[in-house]
Amino acid sequence: MLTTKFEDLAEQVYRTLRGMILAGELVPGQKLKQEAISERLGVSRTPLLTAFSKLEKEMLVELVPRRGAFVKRLTPAEVLELYEVRLRLEPLGAFEAARHIDAMGLKSLDAVLEAHRLAVESGSVLDVRIADYCFHMDIIRIAGNTVLERILSSFAIVSKSNQQGLMKSAAKSLAEHIALRKAIAGHDATQAERLMFEHLSESRNVAARLAAESTVARS
Repeated sequence: MLTTKFEDLAEQVYRTLRGMILAGELVPGQKLKQEAISERLGVSRTPLLTAFSKLEKEMLVELVPRRGAFVKRLTPAEVLELYEVRLRLEPLGAFEAARHIDAMGLKSLDAVLEAHRLAVESGSVLDVRIADYCFHMDIIRIAGNTVLERILSSFAIVSKSNQQGLMKSAAKSLAEHIALRKAIAGHDATQAERLMFEHLSESRNVAARLAAESTVARS
């Protein structure tokens, strides 16, 4: 029973820190001060260190010997690699979502899309960031592939926390989400796959340019 309670607590800490990274409360390169976080979350260091270890496996935290834990800051090359993976997996998720969506799934997708619309309307960068993440993850959830969901849920957060210079306009992103919703709701799997690929390609191409510029700067 004690083991179960510890695992539950470590999982809660993990999810809380994950959410803080997504929301931008913890930013790339920031040191995760154990005492401060333990006090803030009301937990001991043991579940905190367990959460750090799990977050490291998801590329959200970097553990540096003798220096501590830091929010992972990706190099331009790593950002590009991340988008290359997303560019291959998320269109698959959109394809499968269009095949499997039902009335309940559509209701959920419409709810997160409406949240995105309201966030764009409000002009809140934070709300747009979270709503955008939720829309992408709802599509993957509807796809019904748990392995794909586990991989992309962390990759999408890493992308969001290292997105400087990669963001398209909020209005354009929303318009593309609306088109994706239409294709998925209409069970047009091929169209949904194509639209998701195009949706991510713009950021991937910017990431490629920044990676190339970084390579030139180092040479």
